Amino acid sequence: MFGLKGAYLKLIAVLGAIAILGFSTVGHYGVSWDEGTEISTVKYNYELIAKGREIPKDLRYYGVLFNFSAEVAYQVREVFRQGVNYNPLKNENLEEGDRAIIDAIAERIKVKHPFTFFVALFAYGAVGAIVGILAGWEYAWTGAIALVLFPRFWGHSFFNPKDIPFAALFTLATVLGAYLIQAYLQAPPERLKLGKNRLTLYSFLYGILVAAVTGIRIGGFFLLFFVALAHLLVGLGSRNLYAKVFRFYPFYLLMGLSWAAFTILFYPSSWSNPIAWFFATLHYLSKHTWPGKNLFAGQLVTATGIPRYYLPQWLHLTIPVIFQIAFIGGLISLIWKYRKLDYLQKACTILTLLQIFTLPAIAIIGKSPLYNAERQFLFVLPGVAAIAVTAALWFYQSLARKAVRWFFLALTLVLLSPIAVDMVTLHPYEYVYFNRLAGGLSKTYGQYDRDYWGLALREGMEWINRNAEPNSQVAIGGEQILPQIYAVPHLKFLDIDKDLDYGKKGEPPNYYLAMHYMNLQNVYPNCPVVYEVMRQGSPLATVKKCKRDR
Repeated sequence: MFGLKGAYLKLIAVLGAIAILGFSTVGHYGVSWDEGTEISTVKYNYELIAKGREIPKDLRYYGVLFNFSAEVAYQVREVFRQGVNYNPLKNENLEEGDRAIIDAIAERIKVKHPFTFFVALFAYGAVGAIVGILAGWEYAWTGAIALVLFPRFWGHSFFNPKDIPFAALFTLATVLGAYLIQAYLQAPPERLKLGKNRLTLYSFLYGILVAAVTGIRIGGFFLLFFVALAHLLVGLGSRNLYAKVFRFYPFYLLMGLSWAAFTILFYPSSWSNPIAWFFATLHYLSKHTWPGKNLFAGQLVTATGIPRYYLPQWLHLTIPVIFQIAFIGGLISLIWKYRKLDYLQKACTILTLLQIFTLPAIAIIGKSPLYNAERQFLFVLPGVAAIAVTAALWFYQSLARKAVRWFFLALTLVLLSPIAVDMVTLHPYEYVYFNRLAGGLSKTYGQYDRDYWGLALREGMEWINRNAEPNSQVAIGGEQILPQIYAVPHLKFLDIDKDLDYGKKGEPPNYYLAMHYMNLQNVYPNCPVVYEVMRQGSPLATVKKCKRDR
């Protein structure tokens, strides 16, 4: 028992170290393109409830649970800072273009980014738990460290308001789903009925957890089917399959009802007609006509015009090579060892594989519109990390000689060190990482999307703050509002679309700050480049200084 407690303490200590590292650097990251929209969903849902005002555009289909939770955290902070006289609705009537909107978003970002990383910690802990289940709890801590070394997941952990919370809770649900299946299969027959017992409580709570995942992104509902399928597959070969699996339908019915009730609660837009809303949401999100274009293999392609290998190729280019090799070894090892695994290990294996492969397969086969690289499928990475680490640990455990084990550990550290070096040199843009097979960041310029969310605009704006003359005019090639969070008050901003028509009308601004995305950096070709946000010898954002007639 002391050994198990010690293993738990190791995992907790590693998670604590990860937390210290993350919370000490969270302030380094810029603001993503979608951040203002995500924050505004809370306001729109409030107005739907309080005033009956329809949620605009397609936002009625977007999960609001995480954004609402972050808003609650912000409001709690403000109550402590300002006291009981604080009015949480003071920004309710702000109009578009009001500087106070930017200030309100900026204040929320100070809370939301740390809150995002806090939720991301559940993913790191859950990967540790999967490794602990499959390879032994004394090694669980290695799983958490491994996920840190997935640069794209680590980078997104600080600012991504939808994909990271979804991935974190999805992976947590995978772990707890495995324990739920174990509880089902080990329960004596007399307890297989609804009532005041643990199975009833666990089933009800698991439904709420799945609803929370669904409340972030609608695809979370697949977890209900994953658990039922894993339960069935683990029970195969049993002498009494009916007793092992099919007698549990009341628990699954309870789970489904609790999921449905809380999912409806988490989506105010569903309250008028939940069933119609659910199917409309599935249809919309599976056929979403994103208006932008992807830079993929040197070509600009629409979200609906991508090849079927778009997602697999992105994963191949952005997951560190050593983890790809270990993952393949892990799949082979799981097939080889499966019959020897216990109930918990089998359930965990099946649920992890379902997490990795099911939704990507549906998207690829169904030709769903995809964009922003692998971002929408970040939930795949924790499972890949867990299986890769499990494979390495099983191989390590098979080594009989101590000297050989030490050599294997030293070799592993050598192979992992370039990943850590890349993350340091990319910081705070780890989310644009490309592996060595892809040639790194510098070799992918003009071939693949990189800083598609415009985080580097912050660094460019900070340069302008230091070097621009008072009252200089600035235009942004990218998201128009959020970079202004970091601007000094005397700068004047022109809208690159409405005011300047992307350089086709009016005088150029004094400074043009552009993302390297959708060729925005090519606007104002005659204005000299005075600064570039560079990482690994490759530009992520550009500042141009333009001469004006007056």
